[in-house]
Amino acid sequence: MKAWPVRWACLAGALALVALAYLPGLRGPFVFDDFPNILNNPAVALTGLTPQALLTAALSNHSGPLGRPLAALSFGLDHYRAGGFYPLAFKLTNLAIHLLNVLLVYAIAVRLARRLGAGEGAVAVGLFCALLWGLHPLQLTSVLYVVQRMTSLAGTFTLAAVLCWIEARARWGGGDAAPASVPTHRTAFPWLLACGGFFVLGVFTKENAILLPLYLAVIEWCLWRPTAVDDAGRRAANRFFMLTLLAPLLVGLALLAVRPGLLLDGYASRPFTLGERLLTEARVLWVYVGLIALPTPARLGLYHDDIEFSTWLLDPWTTLLALDGWALALGAAFLLRRRAPVFTFGVLWFLAGHALESTLVPLEIAHEHRNYLPSLGLIFAAVYGVAALARRMGHRPVYGALGLAAGAALGFCTFGQAAAWASDEAIIEALHRHHPRSPSAQQMMGELMFKRYGQPARAAAHYQRAAELAPWEAGYAIRAIWARRAAGELGPTEVEVQAIAQALRERPVPPTTLIALQNLADCARTDDVACRDMLAALLYWLDAAQANPRLAAMPRQQVWMSYGQVCLETERYAQGLVWVQSAYRHSGLPVYRLMEANFLMLQGDLDGAAALLADVARMPHLTAEDREHIAVLDGAITARRAQKPPADRAPG
Repeated sequence: MKAWPVRWACLAGALALVALAYLPGLRGPFVFDDFPNILNNPAVALTGLTPQALLTAALSNHSGPLGRPLAALSFGLDHYRAGGFYPLAFKLTNLAIHLLNVLLVYAIAVRLARRLGAGEGAVAVGLFCALLWGLHPLQLTSVLYVVQRMTSLAGTFTLAAVLCWIEARARWGGGDAAPASVPTHRTAFPWLLACGGFFVLGVFTKENAILLPLYLAVIEWCLWRPTAVDDAGRRAANRFFMLTLLAPLLVGLALLAVRPGLLLDGYASRPFTLGERLLTEARVLWVYVGLIALPTPARLGLYHDDIEFSTWLLDPWTTLLALDGWALALGAAFLLRRRAPVFTFGVLWFLAGHALESTLVPLEIAHEHRNYLPSLGLIFAAVYGVAALARRMGHRPVYGALGLAAGAALGFCTFGQAAAWASDEAIIEALHRHHPRSPSAQQMMGELMFKRYGQPARAAAHYQRAAELAPWEAGYAIRAIWARRAAGELGPTEVEVQAIAQALRERPVPPTTLIALQNLADCARTDDVACRDMLAALLYWLDAAQANPRLAAMPRQQVWMSYGQVCLETERYAQGLVWVQSAYRHSGLPVYRLMEANFLMLQGDLDGAAALLADVARMPHLTAEDREHIAVLDGAITARRAQKPPADRAPG
C-alpha cells in the first residue's frame, strides 16, 4: 500500500464504516448521568461566548478532583452551537471526537508497527487496528452516552500526546522519523512541548489522562531497546520518566501515608473494602479481556454490577484463578520482551490503562467505557500478530479477508447495540434482558414501570428483586415500599421501617440510597397521598441516615437539608427547628441558621427571627445566595410585622 491516494481512500472508508455503525443511536435521547452533568446544570446552557460565561461553564462540573472543566466547557459550546439541549448535536460532537481518535490510533499504530519491523506492512496494520478499535462495541458508551465524552475527549488528548512522544523519541535516536544527521534535541523539543500541552489538556478533561507517562513507559520499554547508538535517547527518556512517573509516585505515597483518608474515606459509601475491590478487579480485568475478544450482545451492557464481589482468594474460587492468570501473563510479558515485544506491549498497555480506575480508587466495580484506551493494546497486538503470521506464511489476502470479516462482525454488533440506544426504554429493557441479576437493571426497570408506564405494582416487584440482589442497598427497599403504597397496598410495616433504619444507620449509604431518600422527600412535600402516608417513616429514616458515622460531609448535609425542607412544607415547625439547630451545631453552615430563622418566623417569633438574621448577616464568607436569602427573609419578617394587629405588637 505505497500509493497515498489508496491509503487515504482506505482510511476514509474506515471512518465511514465507523460512523455508519453508530448511526442508529445518534437520535437517541439524553439518558441517566447526562441529566445532572448537562441538562440540570444551568451554567452549561451557554447563550453567549463571553469570557465570564465560558469560565462559569468550565467550572460548573464537580466530577472528579479537578472538575473536568474542558469536558464541561465542550457541553456548553454544544448548547450554544445548537441553540439548546438537542441530543443529536451533542452526540454528533461525540462521534466526531471518536473519528478523530480513530485517525490518531491509525497514526500511532503505523509508527509502532514500523518500529517493530513491519516495513511496508505497517500501513495495513495501522488501518486494520484503527478500523477494529473504532468499530468495537466496547467503545459505544463513549460515543452515544453524551456524558462519557469525558472519556473520549481525554482519550483524544492522550493519543495526541502519545503520537507527539513517539515523534520526539525517534528524534532522540533509534527511530525512523528523522535521519541521524538531524540535530536531535532541537527537533525533538517542539514535539515534547506539544506532548506536555496535550497531557495538561487531557488531565483537565478527565483525570485518567494522568496515566500518559505510564503508557509512554510501556512504549519505551517494549519498543526502544538500549544500544550504544541509542544511549543519549535512553538517558533523556529515563530522566523524563523519573520526573513524570517516579517523582509523582513517591509524592502520592507520602501523601497517602500522612492522610490515608484521601483514599479510604471513599470506601465509606461502598459495599466493598479496598482489599475486596482489588481482588474483584483481578476477575473484572479478565471479563474485559473476554469482552474485547468476543463482544456478544448478551455480555455487553451499561452496568455490570451483577459481578460478584471477591471477599477472599477462594470466595469465589475464580479469584485465585484470575490472580494466577495475571501472574502468568505478566511473567510471559517480561520473558518474551525481546522475542515477542508486541505481546509484551499489548499486555502492559492494557494493564497500564486500568492502573487508575481498576485498582485503588473507590469507584464502581466495572464499566465498559474504562476500556476506551486500554483495549488498544490488545487489539494492536492481535492485528500485528496476524499480519506477522501472514507475512511469514505468504497468505496475505486470506488474512486481510479475516481482518475485514472481524471488522464486519464488530460493526454489525455495534450497529445493533446502537439501535438499542435510540430510546432510554430500549436501553433499560436490553440491560434487564441480558443482565437480570444486575440490581441496577432491576431498579431501572422499576423506574420505567413506575414513572413512565404508571404500573407501580410491577415496579415494586422489580425494586424488591433489586433489594434481594443487593441487600446492602437500602434505597431499593425504600422504592419497593413506596411503589407498593402507590399501588394501593398498605404502607411499610414496623419491621420494614426498623430494618431500613438499621441499614441506614450502620451500613454504607451509597449515592443511589441518598437519591431514593431525596426523591421520597421531594414527593412528600407535594400532595401525593402515598408519599404523605410515608412521612413519619421518611423522617425516621433521614434521622437514621444522618447518624451513620460513615456518611461523608456532603451527603450528611443533603440529609439535613431534606429533613428541614420536609418539615417546612408539612408545617412541622417545632420539629424542624430542633433539627436545623442540630445541623448548624455540627456543620457551622449559615444555611441552617437561615432555616432556623425561617422556622422561628413561621412560629410567630418575629423578634427572635430578626435577631438571628442579624447574626447571620455578620457571619464571614457569606455567598451571594446567602445574602439573597437574608434579604428575602428580612422582607418576609417585615411583611408579617405589618400584618400584625396593633394590639398584638409589642409596646414601643
